[in-house]
Amino acid sequence: MSVTRAVSLLTAGALASALAVAGVASAPQPPRAEAAPSDQVYEVKYVKTVDGKRLRVEIWRDTSYDARKQPVILTYSPYNSLSEPQPAMDSVGETFVPQGYARAVADVLGTRGSGGCWDYGGPKEQQSGVDVVKWLADRPWSNGRVAMIGGSYNGTTASMVAARGSDVPELKAIVPIAGISRWYGYAYGDGVRYFLNSKVPSDEGFDTPLAFDFGFAKTVAADPMGQDFADNMRDRAAECGAVEHTGEGYSRNPDYDSFWRQRDYRKDADDFRAAVLLAHGWQDYNVKQEEGTQLFRNIPVDRPATRAVEGVPFKLMYLTQGSHSGATSGEQWNGLLARFFAKTLKGEGTGIANEGPVITQGRSFDGAGQFTVAADYPLPSTQTTRLWLREDETLGTSADRSRGGHVASYTETGTSVEEAPLVNGLSYRTEPVAEATRLVGSAMFHAEVRVSSATMHLTPVLVDIAPDGSTKTIERGFLHLDYRNGLDANRPATGRWISATVRLLPQDYTVKEGHRIGLRVQSSNTVWSVPGNPGTVDVAEGRVPDVTLGSSLTLPTVGAPATFR
Repeated sequence: MSVTRAVSLLTAGALASALAVAGVASAPQPPRAEAAPSDQVYEVKYVKTVDGKRLRVEIWRDTSYDARKQPVILTYSPYNSLSEPQPAMDSVGETFVPQGYARAVADVLGTRGSGGCWDYGGPKEQQSGVDVVKWLADRPWSNGRVAMIGGSYNGTTASMVAARGSDVPELKAIVPIAGISRWYGYAYGDGVRYFLNSKVPSDEGFDTPLAFDFGFAKTVAADPMGQDFADNMRDRAAECGAVEHTGEGYSRNPDYDSFWRQRDYRKDADDFRAAVLLAHGWQDYNVKQEEGTQLFRNIPVDRPATRAVEGVPFKLMYLTQGSHSGATSGEQWNGLLARFFAKTLKGEGTGIANEGPVITQGRSFDGAGQFTVAADYPLPSTQTTRLWLREDETLGTSADRSRGGHVASYTETGTSVEEAPLVNGLSYRTEPVAEATRLVGSAMFHAEVRVSSATMHLTPVLVDIAPDGSTKTIERGFLHLDYRNGLDANRPATGRWISATVRLLPQDYTVKEGHRIGLRVQSSNTVWSVPGNPGTVDVAEGRVPDVTLGSSLTLPTVGAPATFR
């Protein structure tokens, strides 16, 4: 999804890295079993969609399977200009075409060979995806069952079509890899505009929507022939909503309005009917991991005992310690994917519906750990540990009620970074943990604060502090304080005490015995987000008369609450 490479992505030199970002390289890649050349066909077709426009679809299949009817594995992508001239001949096709699946790749509305305007994930893009699925299911060689797969934007399109539910019964399975489930959450962390990162700086999404409005949404197919090419050239010259996209995508006060509600597939999770194999990287700095975990939580599973269909037949979530372009790889994922398609598209009894449903790889101070399996997310054994901010810069298990009225303050200048010593902020730490403590999910910072300006932020960072004093970030959070009571409208509150809860981005992390848990309270994290206004911030530590018992931190601890030496 990152298009910082907006110019270089359109050159041959960036092809390999771009394909990884687009998720094309996420499929298994065993040695290819060649069919006879005469049995293989590669077709370019056009499908009529919204506003009378036509979508370009490319299909690779082995015709020797036609008599038995073939299921279709589809990717609906804006990135196909990067894989000219035959984008369907990718690693997914190389793996599954010899097994009797047809491989299809379609250009997103308003990109490459498809007509119309790029819709930034909006209703027309959603409907066009539905139209492609239905058309593929209706081919004479098709068995009527279609799956969608892809990484980043290509996984997002899978979720957007699945959200149409009963409108598209032909969609039997989706594999969204590092996909967006809510476009507002891709651009903003509770009102704070994401921007860059210090881990993989080129892998971020600040250039969306700009690099689509003025990059991929201006591409045309490499075969300049026929009426479609001429029509697409005219479409590319149109404004296509770029002004609205820019205003919504880069606002300092971004209300969650009708524009964003139209691009929220998570709100429609009750309508999902396709089986789901969702994959995401805990270290994804582009499409934040919450886009996957929250979608998984919201998707209901059908109850066979009832006559009504309440959800999907089954769902699985596969979480690794990979980043945006590395959420899936290896034999474990390859086998999972093969069994998933065999079950959902061919009806084979692979046992996949009884696996997982949550497969997650943990991490600690020393790096990635083993995969574990859980019955749900959040993990059923999750407890909570609540820690209170104290005047002596510690985190304690009980509120400090002995000396009321203590307030800590700092001046925010918009320059704080989590990678440097904290200057404009506050720092707290626990005693060493008595035993290894696993955190899975989102920590919650419950802040009682008073700020001097509107459009100020809270960007807390949870850290692991080793015995030698070195630190590692566990997870980070973002909140535009004017949206503390909801994203529908900004509500400034200056000069008075307010309550604000920051939900940090989730992780699977184990704090080792003898390490401490630390909290950095700050109002900017400039390597990761656009800062808000400068000003002063007062934070309640302990009882403030007639206001609060204080500010606190809640940790999602697995198995039991955390204990400390």
